[in-house]
Amino acid sequence: MNDGVNSLCAQRRNVALAFLAICVMTIGGCTSPARFTPATGSENLPPYEGEVRVLENLPSSDQFTRVGVVIVEGVQLTRESDMVAAIKREAARRGADAVVMQGPIKSMKDASGGVQRTLAAWAIRLNR
Repeated sequence: MNDGVNSLCAQRRNVALAFLAICVMTIGGCTSPARFTPATGSENLPPYEGEVRVLENLPSSDQFTRVGVVIVEGVQLTRESDMVAAIKREAARRGADAVVMQGPIKSMKDASGGVQRTLAAWAIRLNR
């Protein structure tokens, strides 16, 4: 009888650990849907199909067209690489072939005591 109880406890523990692992993985990689604000006077471009480049600085003004600004948010455990990937996906969807981060990730405590992380980038289309 003791073996049956121990087996049941072990199964419950394993289920609880699996649930906890899924929760941590879900929270850790969680980014909000990207928000996009088009640049003033920008035109709607078809989606960009290639790899969106991350540039360190904006090129000179005659070398690109501003498409807009992309902003993503995540929680404390959200990886920077996941946030950058979300920005690149939204930028490509809006027709940009490059992005320039507006600064490092900003972290702020929210009302519930959790940490909210925000990353913003200019989405641009390089002139060919």
